[in-house]
Amino acid sequence: MMKIRGLRAIPRGHKLEITLSLTLPESYYNKNLGMFQVRVDLLSADGQMLDTIRRPCMLRFRSEPIRLVQTFFKVVPLVTGYVSEIQTLTLKLKGFAEKDTPTACLKVMIEQRAEFRPGAGIPELYDASLSLESDLPFFKRVVWKWRRTLFVWISMSLFFTELLFALVFCRSLIIPRTRLRDIPASNRTGSR
Repeated sequence: MMKIRGLRAIPRGHKLEITLSLTLPESYYNKNLGMFQVRVDLLSADGQMLDTIRRPCMLRFRSEPIRLVQTFFKVVPLVTGYVSEIQTLTLKLKGFAEKDTPTACLKVMIEQRAEFRPGAGIPELYDASLSLESDLPFFKRVVWKWRRTLFVWISMSLFFTELLFALVFCRSLIIPRTRLRDIPASNRTGSR
C-alpha cells in the first residue's frame, strides 16, 4: 500500500464543521415519513472509515389549516412557477477533529428507518449540498477575528516608538537649547 505524501487539505488537529443542506419537496410522502437519519462517513484515501457522524432530522411540521392558508396566499406564484412548496433543511454536524490519517473524502447517506421495507423510508430530495469548514487553532482564530484591531495597535505602537526614538536621539534638532545672554555690568546700572 502506498502512503500519500505532501500537503494536507485540513491540517492535523483542526476541528471540522460539516454543513449539509437538503432541499425536500413538501409531498404527501415526505410529510408522512416523519424522522429519518443522515449519516456522514469520513474516509481516508484507502477507503478506511475514520469517523461517523449521525443526525436525526425531519421536515418542519405545518398543520393542515396553516398549510392551506399559505397555499391560498401563494396561488399565483405557485402556478407561475416562481415559488414551489419546498423546505430546506440545514444540518450542522460537529464533533470531528482531523487526526494523523488525513481525510480524503466524505460519504453522505440517508438511512432508512427500521420499520420500512428495503428501498422505502428514504425522503424524496430535490437538491443537496455540503460545506466543510475547518476551525482554526485558538491563537490563529484570535488573530483572524481581531486582525483590524491588531493592525491598529501595532501601527500605534510603532508610531509611538518612532516618536520616542526621535525625541531621545534628535532632541537638539527638534527642540533647540536656549542660550543665556551675558549682559555686561556697565549696562546694568542704567547709564545711557
